[in-house]
Amino acid sequence: MSNFLEPVDVCGCGDEGYLSIRTLPVDLAHGVGQIHRVPVYHCRSNTCPEYTVPDAVSRRLEVLAEEMEAEHSSEKEFSWPEPHSRNRGRDRDLSGRGDARESLVQAFTLQFINREYEDARVVFVTPGQTIFLQSVLDPTEFYLLRYEPEEGAADAKFSVSKFYADEPILDFAGFTAGEPDGVYLKELALLALDEVEDALLDEFGPVKG
Repeated sequence: MSNFLEPVDVCGCGDEGYLSIRTLPVDLAHGVGQIHRVPVYHCRSNTCPEYTVPDAVSRRLEVLAEEMEAEHSSEKEFSWPEPHSRNRGRDRDLSGRGDARESLVQAFTLQFINREYEDARVVFVTPGQTIFLQSVLDPTEFYLLRYEPEEGAADAKFSVSKFYADEPILDFAGFTAGEPDGVYLKELALLALDEVEDALLDEFGPVKG
């Protein structure tokens, strides 16, 4: 079963839900524990206590709870399992490495949900595909980090682009298929995955909170 998550689904209240991160309680044999940074869908209303846990996340939470009981721990960070491929043959090996990279990229993008830098904030994440940031200094200024899959590449790469938009609500999901009408993307850089964090800190300052 796929672990990949859609960026938008339904909140527990019935409204449109956006992928966000929460700490959730978990019942353990030795008491109540907590799992941090769990992906959930929430409507972004400050007064709404509801949320929806994706099916793939629910299955993973059960496994993590079992690990916590075995370790007799009360707190854990949410994580997907490390991908392992025991397939033989070059084609299967390449496929396994590709799946591993896709899982790595999704986990990497998920950690940016709700993140705020000194000069920018993350406003939308499409897991495994895109990260959007909005400038704090100029609300019409946006930055797009997009995963650029390349068959056979040793490292995952992200393109970094800048664009301006006056619309208060953009169809961010539309960017996964290309460049929406009326939006001009100016590409700034192509970064390896392990260069992204430092580049964002250099550009936007330290992470808040």
